[in-house]
Amino acid sequence: METDTLLSPAPANAAIRNSLANVYKEIKDYYDVAGPDYEMWSKNFNMHFGYANSFTDIFFLERMLNNMNEQVLQQLKIKPGDDTVIADLGCGVGTVARHTARKFPLAKITAVTISDYQIRKGQSLIDRDNLEQQVSIIKDNFENLHIADETFTHAYAIESACHANGPAKEFFIAEMARVLKKGGRFCIADGFLKHDKKLPRLFSVLYKKIINYWALPCFGDINQFLQKLKEQGLENITVKEISLRIAPSVAYVPWTCIKFFATEIWRNKSLRMKKERWHNVYAPVLGMILGLYRKHFGYYIISGNKPGK
Repeated sequence: METDTLLSPAPANAAIRNSLANVYKEIKDYYDVAGPDYEMWSKNFNMHFGYANSFTDIFFLERMLNNMNEQVLQQLKIKPGDDTVIADLGCGVGTVARHTARKFPLAKITAVTISDYQIRKGQSLIDRDNLEQQVSIIKDNFENLHIADETFTHAYAIESACHANGPAKEFFIAEMARVLKKGGRFCIADGFLKHDKKLPRLFSVLYKKIINYWALPCFGDINQFLQKLKEQGLENITVKEISLRIAPSVAYVPWTCIKFFATEIWRNKSLRMKKERWHNVYAPVLGMILGLYRKHFGYYIISGNKPGK
């Protein structure tokens, strides 16, 4: 597929198309440049925060990151013997897709990203793990997928729906609902604003900087997001705030930044970096402060299914 096609959103209005295309380009540029730096966060390239099941988990970041993968898979209720076809919407380098393939050897997973770097790196990891029969990583836009209706039995998005447009993330939800089979299950794990009321001044300043640094149009509004899920006919929706379970992994951000700077100085003898790499450092640090505003911001796991079957 051609990049220009992928960056062309579905809306017919030309002004909206142009605006969204610019957003997609910023996201693509961010991950193409800063993507390799995520290895400093996770040796397996888990590109999300972790989930602490127990007190002992807090001492092992990679364990918490894998726990998050497991939390999402549990919500999908995959049966090992079923004919399972899964969409990873906003896949990073396919780490969760590969995790899923190892857990469910009969499953087929299509991992979707708009980043050229993530395609290259993801394919190399799939080949390394001999999972090419189960996992395919493709270049596509999860708000305008070039995939047929009712293709997948399951779909998930871990910290990627935040890159979708609008507080309700309506294009993302519409496409997810479209490509799910009747009876298909979905799960989304991400950060959300808790309301659309006036926000504290410091929160607003931090929020604007974070969405700029992470190339986000905006975080979703949890109430608008849930309303759009229902409008698309999705049902049996469960919502669980897991902010406190996420917090121990967030606490690893300062140490990761120190390691990153030390490594960069050792390898390159300087800290001259492209803005995307600097932004990838700034955003999680500011995010630690943002997460303290529990009245206004939270981390959620949301799941449900498409009617039918």
